[in-house]
Amino acid sequence: MSFEYNWIGSLSTIVLSIIIVAIGRFVLFRIPSIKAVKDFNRAQNRYKLKTRPERYAGRLRSSNRISLATNIVFFVGILPFFVTFESQSIGKMAFDLFLILMVYDFFYYLTHRFLFHGNGYFKKVHGVHHQARTRVSSVDSLLLHPWEVFIGTALFFVVTGALGLIMGTQFHVATVTAATVIYTQINQINHCRIDGEKFPWKILSWIAQSHDAHHINMHKGNYATITLLYDFLFGTLEPIHQPEQDASTELTKGYTVDMPIDTPATASKAEPEQQAA
Repeated sequence: MSFEYNWIGSLSTIVLSIIIVAIGRFVLFRIPSIKAVKDFNRAQNRYKLKTRPERYAGRLRSSNRISLATNIVFFVGILPFFVTFESQSIGKMAFDLFLILMVYDFFYYLTHRFLFHGNGYFKKVHGVHHQARTRVSSVDSLLLHPWEVFIGTALFFVVTGALGLIMGTQFHVATVTAATVIYTQINQINHCRIDGEKFPWKILSWIAQSHDAHHINMHKGNYATITLLYDFLFGTLEPIHQPEQDASTELTKGYTVDMPIDTPATASKAEPEQQAA
């Protein structure tokens, strides 16, 4: 099969991903319970950036720069060969989407477990991210060593390109857009504080708290990022630890959150200087 350079398809994937995320956030943040979650995380983020600038400031800048550079390489040099506007069946598009996400998650699981939690240099690299203890907030998704930013981002792109080569196929713009949106947003949700007891917020809360359990220390499971299927299959599934609350802070078996806010609902009532811009 001939892989033609389709820069319009690649550009469309970027634009559509940005639009979908923007519209999704605009709509969801109109829901009071989700707005409370946003306010809580922003308050936590502001507090961390204010009280620990030496930990966060440089890391956030480097994470954004490296992520941008890696994305440019992918969307300019790789994706144009593997994306198309040609009509495809819903079944093929759904299968391709499932395959991209699950193959990526499998290799991320292996990378996270054996490289970042192994005994070599990259354990120290990953230790930067593990400075964020439970409960993590959205800013902690960018608390990363440059090597981890590059490896994590490039892995998703390499898997997408490799699958295209192996299968001898191009992916529809809608397929790659959906994969990109799901991949980026789940990585955000993983690092948010979400407390919901009703569907679908209960599912999002479970996703976030499952990754939260991983952050307790460097010896916990839940290594996958899209689903916990591979943790279940390989015996590294980590149970969720429910925090015990008192009047001023949350405590869970010896570790604490960074900011004493009882719940997302009360976070929206925090002092103005603790709210994010």
